[in-house]
Amino acid sequence: MSKKSSASFESSLDRLHEIVRELDAEETPLDDSMKLYAEGIEIVEKCVNDLSEAQLRISELRKRSDGVFEKLDFIEDRQMQPGG
Repeated sequence: MSKKSSASFESSLDRLHEIVRELDAEETPLDDSMKLYAEGIEIVEKCVNDLSEAQLRISELRKRSDGVFEKLDFIEDRQMQPGG
């Protein structure tokens, strides 16, 4: 993941935390709360998408019993594990 994507993801999480604080505040008017909630949903969807894309790029090098290294995709490795 590039630094730009990472920073964007981090700033999205920061904004999401701000939204939660504002929604928790008793003085936030209902109309503002509804707008904040909608914004939060959009941010969560973006973050989930960013994480899914990053997960697809993750790979792992594993040494086989014959000493040869093989590259496994994150998804394939997770599916091979019990309960995965």
